[in-house]
Amino acid sequence: MKSEDNIYFIDSSALITDNRFYPKKVIPDLWIYIEELFQQKKLCSHDMVYNEIIPSSGPKDDIGKLIHKFKSSFYPITNKQGQLALQILANFPRLIDPRAKKDEADPWIIALVIEKMEAVDIFGNASDYVVVSAESEKSDTKIPAVCKHFKVRHMNLFQFFDANGWEFVMNKKS
Repeated sequence: MKSEDNIYFIDSSALITDNRFYPKKVIPDLWIYIEELFQQKKLCSHDMVYNEIIPSSGPKDDIGKLIHKFKSSFYPITNKQGQLALQILANFPRLIDPRAKKDEADPWIIALVIEKMEAVDIFGNASDYVVVSAESEKSDTKIPAVCKHFKVRHMNLFQFFDANGWEFVMNKKS
């Protein structure tokens, strides 16, 4: 399967990590590539991820401005996702913090991908759907473990960069 067939569902952890460690001012190519994937409908996410990143008031940072521009790439909650999120949390209750003041997106993004995978017809390939997160692959309570359990492909940021053939070069300003 070629990487250009992949459709990536990006978690807030990946977007926040990109913004924090690879800011647009330092690595502008990354942000150009991310924007291109959004434009090509190869990168999307869930409304819950959007809500985790966009501040309820005040100015938006670079990542907030970017995803606001592509709001239509963030899918809303469906009844099917609600059922799937309950299954996910039944198997992985520590995926979210029950004391959190805001809703957490992790079960929802995985539920969205499972929903998409189940809806694929004979011409599609469910393995083309990939969750991208910056969460620890060593944890048995984070997105990578949940993806593995539900047979959903997962990539960390470096795997995502590599799958898309992205290479970043540092230049010294003159």
